[in-house]
Amino acid sequence: MMPQHLFVYGTLRPQLARGEAQVLIAALKIVGSATVQGKLYDFGAYPGVTNEKGLVFGDLLLLSSDKQLHLLDAYEECNGSSPLFTRSITTARISDGTSIAAWIYLFCGRAEPGVLIASGDYQQFMRSRFSN
Repeated sequence: MMPQHLFVYGTLRPQLARGEAQVLIAALKIVGSATVQGKLYDFGAYPGVTNEKGLVFGDLLLLSSDKQLHLLDAYEECNGSSPLFTRSITTARISDGTSIAAWIYLFCGRAEPGVLIASGDYQQFMRSRFSN
């Protein structure tokens, strides 16, 4: 069975979403804060998670249709000949310790060096970036 949830860690997080991202997630139900295994990098205009040992903080959203996934795929540019992201299945852990299967967009773009976000939290990273 395919996951009905989506783990978001960057520009699709409800607190950070603007413009098109805000419109895309407006129809999704916020389940709450969650974590997944991985490493988080800043690539300038957006972050990306790689499948490495580490912890990434984000939000778990509930999908209500496949159409939403297709729109999100287009936003994340995970289609075409050289996609930036690939949609994969991960295990998200919510605050009460429950594990939930969820979609995640993993970075698979060009090998440009990103800046490791050691905290694993893009929202915190952006707050500190703009408070200095």
